[in-house]
Amino acid sequence: MSDTMWTLPNLDTVTRRRVLNGLAGTQVDHGPYRPVTRLFEEQVDRTPDHPALSYRTTTLSYRELDELANGLAAELAEAGVRRGDVIPLVLVNSLELPLTMLALLKLGAAFVPCDPAWPAERMRSALAVIVPRLVLGEGHHPVAADRVTPSPHRGTAEPGPEEVAYGVFTSGTTGTPKCALNVHRGLTNRFRFMSRYFQATGEEVVLQNSRHTFDSAIWQLLWPLTTGGCAVVPEQGEFLDLERTVATIAEHQVTITDFVPATLAMMVALLDTEPGAVAKVASLRHLVVGGEEVGPHAVHRLRTLLPGLRVSNGYGPSETSIGMVFHPIDFADGDHIPLGRPIDNCYAVVLDKDLGLLPPGEIGEIVVGGACLGIGYLGDRERTDRVFVPNPFTEIPGDTLYLTGDLGWYDEAGLLRFSGRADRQVKVDGVRIELGEVEAAAAGYPGVRQAKAVAVRQGTRTRLVLAAAANAEVTSAALREHLTARLPRTSMPHHCLILPDLPLSDNGKVDLGAIRALMEERLDGGARQPVDGPLEERIAEVLRGVLGLAGFAVHDDFVTCGGDSLTALAAVLGLRAAVGVRVGVQDLYEFRTAAGLAELLRDRVEPAELEEDESALMERDARLPGDLVITTAAPGPPRTVLVTGATGFVGARVVHRLVSATDLRVICLTRAADHDHARRRVTEALRAQRLWNPAVAGRLEAVAGDLGRPRFGLDTAEWESLAAECDAVMHVGALVNFLFDYRAHRPANVLGTLEVLRFAVHGRPKPLHHVSTLGVLDRHAAASGEPLPEDFHPGQAIPPRSGYSRSKWVAERLLWEARDRGATVTFYRLGEVMPAADNGVPNPRALTHLLLTAFQRLGARPDVPMLTDYSPVDEVAARLVGGLTGPAGAFHVFRPESVDLARLLPVREVPAAEFMAMLERDPELDTLRAMLTGTGLAELLIDNPALFAGGSAADEGSLDAAIGAYLTSLKGH
Repeated sequence: MSDTMWTLPNLDTVTRRRVLNGLAGTQVDHGPYRPVTRLFEEQVDRTPDHPALSYRTTTLSYRELDELANGLAAELAEAGVRRGDVIPLVLVNSLELPLTMLALLKLGAAFVPCDPAWPAERMRSALAVIVPRLVLGEGHHPVAADRVTPSPHRGTAEPGPEEVAYGVFTSGTTGTPKCALNVHRGLTNRFRFMSRYFQATGEEVVLQNSRHTFDSAIWQLLWPLTTGGCAVVPEQGEFLDLERTVATIAEHQVTITDFVPATLAMMVALLDTEPGAVAKVASLRHLVVGGEEVGPHAVHRLRTLLPGLRVSNGYGPSETSIGMVFHPIDFADGDHIPLGRPIDNCYAVVLDKDLGLLPPGEIGEIVVGGACLGIGYLGDRERTDRVFVPNPFTEIPGDTLYLTGDLGWYDEAGLLRFSGRADRQVKVDGVRIELGEVEAAAAGYPGVRQAKAVAVRQGTRTRLVLAAAANAEVTSAALREHLTARLPRTSMPHHCLILPDLPLSDNGKVDLGAIRALMEERLDGGARQPVDGPLEERIAEVLRGVLGLAGFAVHDDFVTCGGDSLTALAAVLGLRAAVGVRVGVQDLYEFRTAAGLAELLRDRVEPAELEEDESALMERDARLPGDLVITTAAPGPPRTVLVTGATGFVGARVVHRLVSATDLRVICLTRAADHDHARRRVTEALRAQRLWNPAVAGRLEAVAGDLGRPRFGLDTAEWESLAAECDAVMHVGALVNFLFDYRAHRPANVLGTLEVLRFAVHGRPKPLHHVSTLGVLDRHAAASGEPLPEDFHPGQAIPPRSGYSRSKWVAERLLWEARDRGATVTFYRLGEVMPAADNGVPNPRALTHLLLTAFQRLGARPDVPMLTDYSPVDEVAARLVGGLTGPAGAFHVFRPESVDLARLLPVREVPAAEFMAMLERDPELDTLRAMLTGTGLAELLIDNPALFAGGSAADEGSLDAAIGAYLTSLKGH
C-alpha cells in the first residue's frame, strides 16, 4: 500500500470524535454475512412462484430464474469457469444479462459488464485488462436462456465477504481503461441498506434505467431479487427513449428506478408538455438520482407532479459498491441539494491537501471507508496504491480508505455537500470521464500535435470540448471520426476545435481557461426567441438553442455540430412546440439538417390529437366509423383493378404481373402533380426494376391521388367515376420507414387504408385485397411458442413495436371488422421480400439491402446469425395477382425455408462489436446505423419460417438463381 503520511489537525478530542461520528452511516448489524446469491435463494424458497424478472413478453418466476441460473452455472463450470475468475459479459439488455450475473455469482466467479457496441480497440483494451478464462456473449461463448437446461440443484460455492463479486470499467488517464473491483461484503451491505431504506415489502418493481455497463444497473437488476420484488429489463437503447420509458413504467407498474440528472430534466420536460404521461408514471414510489450534480428545479417540479414520489440523491464512485451516500430530497433543500449521509456501515471524511481531518464548513477531498470499499483496479497495482491508502482512523473499520478526487464539505447539519473535482475527471451526463483518455485518443491522429479536453458548462448541460493543435489539413469531422473508433460513445467530445496552436499561460502551460473562453465565444447559451418564417429556419432556431451554437445554419449537420442523444431529446421537445408536428429522436439522426427535417415534416399532417396517448389513438383508429355502410361484393372475375403503391418495390412487380400475365385493365393510384405525371412515375418505377414493356402500355393507366387525403384528393366526379370503373382493389401502398413512429405512418397507412375501404364499398362493392406484413404478428408469434396460423385475428395479438408495423396492425383490425360486417377483404401478410431471379434488382430502401450493402462495402459481416425468409418479389407478386380470382381469406406469403443473410456474401466474419465499430466509422452507412440504434444485430431480422404457418409463395423451387442474381447485382453496385 501507499506510504502516504496522514496528519490530524489540532482538533480537541471531543471535536474529533464528533466529526468522525457525524460522518458515519448508521451502524447496522445485518446479522451473519450472506452473499447476494444466498439472499436470492432464500427468497426463491419463500416465494417460488412470484414474478422475478421481466423482459419483453417473458416473465420468469423465482423458481424458473433460480433453476435457469443453476443450469447455466453448471454449463459454465463445464466450460472451465472457476471460483475467483473474472468473466466479461459482452451482452446487451436481455434475460441473459441478470441470468448470467446470477450464474457466475453462484460459482463464486465475478462478472464485468461490457458493451458489444464498444469500438473494437476499446473492447480489445478491456479484454487485455481482464485476461479472461472465458468471454460470454456476442462473438464469443454464446449465452441463450432458451437453450439452458434448468436444474433444481444449487452449487456449493459460497463466496466469502472479501471475494470479488463484480467489476466495472472506468476511464483511464493513459487511454487504458480501469476495471474497479468490488467485493461481496460491499454488495451485500448496499442491498441490505436499500431494503431498509426503501422499506422493502416484496412488492417492488424495479426498472433497469441505467446502461448495463454502469454499476447502478447492477442494483436495479439484482437487488429486487433479494426482496421478493421483480426486475424489469428494457430493450437495448431505450434509456433515452423517454416516451418508451414512460410506457414501460406504465406497463409494468414500476415502483422504483434511477435517472441521471440530465435525463431526469428531460423527463420532467416531457411530463410538462404531455400531461397525459403523468398518470402513466404514477406507480413510481421511489426515484434515485445520481451520477452528477442534481438539478434542483427538475426534482422539485417532479415531486410536485407526483406528490407521493420519494426522490433520493445518490453519490459514490464505482470503487465503492455502487455508491455509499444517500439523501432524501425535500423542498426545504431549495436550490442546493446535498449529497447526504453515508449509508449503513460506511464513512465519508473530508481531508485537507495534507490528508488531515477537516471540521464542518471547510472544503477538502472526500475520502471513503467502511463496508462499501472495493479492493482496487484489476491488474493495476500502481493506480490502486495511488488512491487506496492506509486508514489511520481507529474509528473507521478497515485497513484502507479511498481517495475519491471529489471536493466537498460537511454543513452544520452533518450533510455532505459537493464542491467539484480535485483532478481532471469530469462528469458529463452522469458518466465519469477521464480527460486524459480523450486527449490520448486525439493525440494518436496524424497531424495532431497536442490536444486538451475541457468541460464547459452551458445552461443545464456540461459539454465536453476537445481543442487540438493540428496541421491545416486536419478537419474537425476527420478527428471526430478517428475518436469514434477509439472512445466509448459516452466519452465523445461534443465539439472539436482545430487550432494552429493551443493558447498558453504565462508559465508556458496550456491555458485551459483560454480554451474555455474560445469555446464559449462559439456557444450561445442565451434564451431563444420564437422565429417566424420558413419552416427550415424555425427548425434551425430550435437546434441552435439546444446545441448552443449561434452560427448553426439550415444545412449544418446536427450530429457533427455536437448533437447527442440528450440534445436530441431536448430538440424533439422543442420542435414539437415550435412546429406543431410530432418529431422523433430517430428523425434527427436520419435527417440531420434543418433543411432535411423541414422536407420531412412538410409531408407530415398535423393531427389535432398530437397530445393524445398513442395507445388510445391506436385503439380509436382501429374502430370503423359509424357512418361507413358495408355491403358484400358480388362474386365474379374482375375486369379493372385499382392498384395503390404502384411505384414501390412490390407494387411495381404487381403491376408488371397484371399487365404481362392477365388481360386486366390496371389503374394505378399514384401521388403526383397530375395524371400525366402519375403515369410517368409508374413507368419510371417499372424501368428502374427493368420491367417496362411498351407493348402493354395501352392497358396501363394512372390517376394522381393521395392515400392520406379524403377521396384520395380527387373531386367528387372523379371519385364517382373511378369507383364505377373498378371492380377490384389491390392495396399495396404504404409508408414504410422503420425510423418513424405510429403517428408518422398513420396518415398513409391507417387513414389511407380507411379511405381505400370507403372506395371499395362505394357504389358497386368491390373486393379489397390488402397487402400487409408478418410484422403485424411477429411479436405475438414469438411469444406463442408455435407457428401462428394464417387466420389468426390481429385484434388478439400483442401490439407490434415499430411505428410501421403498428400502423399495419391497426389497418388490419379495421379491415377485419369490415370483413366481419360483410365486406369482401383478403389479407396478404408478406415476409422478407427480396430480389428476383430474372434481374436481381434490389429494393434500395429495404433493411436487408442496407445490411448486405454494408457487408459488401466493409468487406466484413458480423458473427451472428441473421435468419429470415428469402421471398423473391416475382413469386410474391404472382401470389397476390393470383389471389384476385381466388377465395377471400388471410394468407401468409413467404418462402418457408430460413436463410441466413449474414452468410450470403463471401466476406470475412468479425465479432459483432468490431462490425458495429466499422459501421460507426463509415458516414455512408448512416441510415443503417440509425436503424440499428437500440437493436442487437441478432434481433434485427425476424425468422418468419420459424414463427408462422402458411408460406404460400408461388414457386417452391430452389432459391439459388434468385440469390445468385441478387449477389451479381450487388457486385455491380
